[in-house]
Order: sequence, then structure tokens, then C-alpha cells
Amino acid sequence: MTVGHLKRVVKNINENTFKNIDDRDLVLWKVNIPTKGENLVTKIYAENIEEQYQGVMLSPFETVGEYFHESTSNIRVIVQPPVTTAKRKAEGDEESGNQKKDKRTYPDESEEGRDSLMVISPERLKKIADFVKNKHICLLRSPPSSGKSTLGQVLRDYFESLNYDSVYISLVGINGKQAIYDEGLFENFWEEKVGRTWTEISKRKKATYVFIDEIQIIYGDRAPFFWSRVKDLLSSESNLQNIRLVLLGTYHPTLDPQMTPVEIHHTLGLNDLLLGWEEVRRLTENYVQLHATKGSDLFKVPEIIQRAIFDLTGGHPGLCRLILSTFRNRFRNFDEDTTVMNMLQYLASSELLNSITDCSRAFYWIHDWKPNEEEAEFIRNILLFSQIKVPFSVNYNSDPISKSFIKAGVFAMVDEKIQFTAPIMRIILSHRLFTSPIRSRSPVTSFDDFLLRTIERMSPSKLFKSLGKSAEPNSRLFERSWQMVWYRTATNVVPVEASISADVGPVFGSAGFLDFYVNKNFCWGIELTREGDRLKEHAQRFEGGDYADIPLKDWAIIDFRHRTKQVSELKRNFWYVLYEDNYEYVTIKRRDQGDKVLALHGDEV
Repeated sequence: MTVGHLKRVVKNINENTFKNIDDRDLVLWKVNIPTKGENLVTKIYAENIEEQYQGVMLSPFETVGEYFHESTSNIRVIVQPPVTTAKRKAEGDEESGNQKKDKRTYPDESEEGRDSLMVISPERLKKIADFVKNKHICLLRSPPSSGKSTLGQVLRDYFESLNYDSVYISLVGINGKQAIYDEGLFENFWEEKVGRTWTEISKRKKATYVFIDEIQIIYGDRAPFFWSRVKDLLSSESNLQNIRLVLLGTYHPTLDPQMTPVEIHHTLGLNDLLLGWEEVRRLTENYVQLHATKGSDLFKVPEIIQRAIFDLTGGHPGLCRLILSTFRNRFRNFDEDTTVMNMLQYLASSELLNSITDCSRAFYWIHDWKPNEEEAEFIRNILLFSQIKVPFSVNYNSDPISKSFIKAGVFAMVDEKIQFTAPIMRIILSHRLFTSPIRSRSPVTSFDDFLLRTIERMSPSKLFKSLGKSAEPNSRLFERSWQMVWYRTATNVVPVEASISADVGPVFGSAGFLDFYVNKNFCWGIELTREGDRLKEHAQRFEGGDYADIPLKDWAIIDFRHRTKQVSELKRNFWYVLYEDNYEYVTIKRRDQGDKVLALHGDEV
């Protein structure tokens, strides 16, 4: 059980105590406080648990066993609820600018909001701040765990440092409450959170920046009194000079089933939150230094691994943090000879994918995800025809399927196009939608045996019915169509102790995307092509080219081509697979091997 799972258990057992608190916001501390045992469940009042009780904050990604190795009657865990946003009521004349502002402190690490590890370059911060300054109202729309709350708090602090009045509030606690529809309760919520009501803030004459997080909670017909006041602000030239309103939400209000009264034209998105390479490097450096002071002095993350993390996540802040945490859990003692290779292999493993889908809020939707055929086909088509980091056009306003995926956080908006929130999102979705359920497997004896079985188990009907080809008469299947059908069979044939991953090149710091990789001690690489397309280019990627940094013991290029397209010269490491019109039989040609005719049995499996 991870600490994150333990938080969920604590929340469920103490539902009344932690009502309206997300389990991810609870902080668990490891302590060892002697007690007589008559009241182990008690309230503990402390300004600083770390100093007063030698507390150690439990990382949500660690297992409980990492912290506790023996039973005892002492108090071992303190559960700390989140600190509410500081209330700062004006002292004296509220408009005088002489408010006393307490210096804010932030935790070393946090699952939500700003902490000591937060990294944003001065250039990126200035670009975003200038955008906010020049817009009276704007929206930052981005999926969960992408750093919206952190940026909102950073901007609040930034404008405060320039002597502007700045307010940050999260609407999380108001969800499901009567306050969404009751103006008096809504005002009370604001006063409780930030020391002033929404009406008081909106009527200020002093220049004020207001950052409202989780704004999607009041989209549509919710909080009509709030939106009415926003409309007043937008229509009044005098007020426009005084207030800047920054809304932070997971999606644009146009995706809500009910119309929101205010149109928002100026938006920021996921790309404004993504870390650049230098920011990822600084984040890693900060993370390693922080944990060196906490006893993990042998933990290191070399630059080649940092590059791989950057390529795998696209700089997604939440995913970068999570991978660093899982690394520290698995690779506490760095060894120059073995750890780098083990780290690279772990980045291409199903264990990492499982850890991400289990622990990251970016994938909260996937646990109970059971797509219908229309939804699955929508994602498959995008996986087949879109490029890795290129946004694609979808008419999301009239397409309910794309709307639902944007709202869930599968896609993010980029200049009115959509893209996957991170490269690893493609990998995880490919694994979900193109792989077969695990069945009993007879042992694979060799790399050649593995490839033969994958081809033999391909489905003729899926190939025949595939729409993954051009509209021209007698057109052939696209390369991506072959890849996905083959990938589905490969997951059912791969050795039990290993897993196969797609598009893993950047994980190893490679400049190219290797189609498929079998991890553990096998280290097999497979590239697929069709109709003899760019064979020399594919071979050069392996022979000292783009894939030189990938640990490979065996590799092959499978060229699926129609039987009428004969092979002029058989090359080493190539498998030429000549298929019939109905795809029911193939002939495999290889250098120094006799031709082998296989019947495809995928429809029978």
C-alpha cells in the first residue's frame, strides 16, 4: 500500500472529520510519540510537527513499508489537514495600501499548490504576467495536475511583490454546497477563505488581481450572482481599470452542457504551464538536494535520465514530479555502472505506467474508464493519424466525444486545436486500446520465436476491415495500422516477466521514436514499415544512428508488403512479410533462411 492509498483510507474512516477535504490534501507525518495507549486517536496541536516531534513527511508515492518496519503502541502517524488560505482583513483603511501582509511560507513538498520545489523561469513568469496585466479577464484552462494552482499562487505572490493587492482563492470546498446557489453563503465562503467577500473585492478602487481556482465548479447556471457581477465589471469602463480577474479551470466554459453568462475570449493553456528543459533540470536539482538533506544522499538523477523524463512527459509538471518520486523510491543508492541502465529500462516499463495511472491526478479518469466502441474508435484514429507532438484539428463544439475527453484531461487545447496532455498519454492509451488481455502464454524461446508468434497471431479480419488507408482504389494500409494490429498480438506473446512498450526512443535519450521495445533482460527492438518504404533509413537508425543510445541485444525491421511487391535483395535483420489480398496467409522471407508460409490465426485466438 502506498502512502497515497493510506490517505484515502484515513479519509474514508474519518469521513465527518475530513468532510470537504480531498484525501490528496492530507499530510501524513511519521512520528514516534510515547503514549499509555488509552487514547491513540487524539488531536495534537503543534506549530511545527517536524521540529516538535521530529516528524518526517510521508511521500504519497512511497509504500508504507518504506517508513514502518515494526509494530509499536506509540503514536506513529499524525494526520495534518490542509492549512486554509490565509485570511487577511485590512487593518485601518482598506484602500490606503497600508495593509499588513504576513510573509507566506510553503512546504518542502506538496501534492497541490506551491512548494519549495516549484520552478518557473523569469522569462516564462514575465510572459504570463504581462498577458494577465493586459487583459481584464482571462482564463487558464488546463487538465488536472498540470500546475494551475501553483501558477495561480505564484502570480498572486508576484503581483503582491509589486505592491498590488492580490487575492487567490480555490473553490474546491464549495462544490456540492448550497453556497453555489445562495449569494449570502457564497459571500461567507469568500470571507472565510480570504477575509473579504467577493462583492467587497469586486468593488475595490485600488488595482487588484484576483485569481479564482477550480472555476469550472461554478460554470453554467451555478453562482449566477457571481457571473452577474463579472458582467458588470466587463461593461463598466471605470471598474475595468481597477480589477484583473484570472480564472483557473480544467476546461473552457463552452464545453459545459449549460451556457455560462460570460464569454471569455482571452485564454492561457497547458503549453504555458509546461516546463522547459532548463526548468526540468533545475527541478531535478532541487529535488535531489532536498532529499539529500533528508537522508537520501546517494540518490542521483544523471542528465541522460533528466532528458528522458523531459521527452516522456513533455515537461508536464505533475508527471515530472511523480517520476522523480518513483525514482527515489526505486533507486536510492546510485551506482554508475548499473543504475543508469536500470533507470532507462524502468522508464520503458509497465511498472512505471502503472505507477503513473495509479498515483497521478492527470489519469484519475482511467481507473473506471470503459469506453464504448465509438469512443475507443475516436481515440484509435487519433493515435493512428496524429503525430507525437503536433496539435490536431477536431470540431469539439459539435463533437460530444471530443468534448468529454477534453473535460477529462486526455486532451488539452492549443490555439483552438487539441493535443495529448503529454507524450506518455499516447503510450498509455495505446496500451489500453491496442493490446489484448493477458492469457496463458507458452514460454517464448528466442527473439525469432517471439516475432514468428506475433505475426502468426495477427487478425486477418481486423487488417481487412481497417480504415487506416487512403481513399484511393487498391490503396495499402498505412504503417500505423500495421503497427497497432501487430502491437495487440505482441502484448499477448511477450515473455511473462517482461512488457512491450511503443514509441520509447526518447525515454533512452534517443533522437528517434523506436516503434516497440521489450524490456527486462531481453532488450529487443522492433521497427515496422510497409511496402518497402524507406528501408535504408530504418536500418541506419539502428546502425549507429538515432537508436544508438537504446540498449539492444536483438533488433529487427518487419516490412509488411503485398505479395506482388517482390524483394530484390534480402538484408540482415529484415523480416519481409508478403501478405495476400485477404490477409489470411503471409510468406516470410529472410536472409540465409528458407521462405516460411504462415496462416494468420488471430481471429481464432
